[in-house]
Amino acid sequence: MIRTLGIHLYAKAQQARSYLSNQRGAQAIEYIGIAAVAVVLIIALLSMFGDGGIASKLKEKIEGFIDKIKI
Repeated sequence: MIRTLGIHLYAKAQQARSYLSNQRGAQAIEYIGIAAVAVVLIIALLSMFGDGGIASKLKEKIEGFIDKIKI
């Protein structure tokens, strides 16, 4: 009984350890972070240059793309 429990606990510990050391998807999260920073910088630059012409149209397009992203 105790041996079976020990084996079961060991298997669960190994499973948890492999889950925590799994790095799949980490790079995608980093790319999303970089893209978010780039979008924030673009919006900040557009807001500095005012609300005229191309800047406002580009700002509307970027905001539309951001609204379409569902996290």
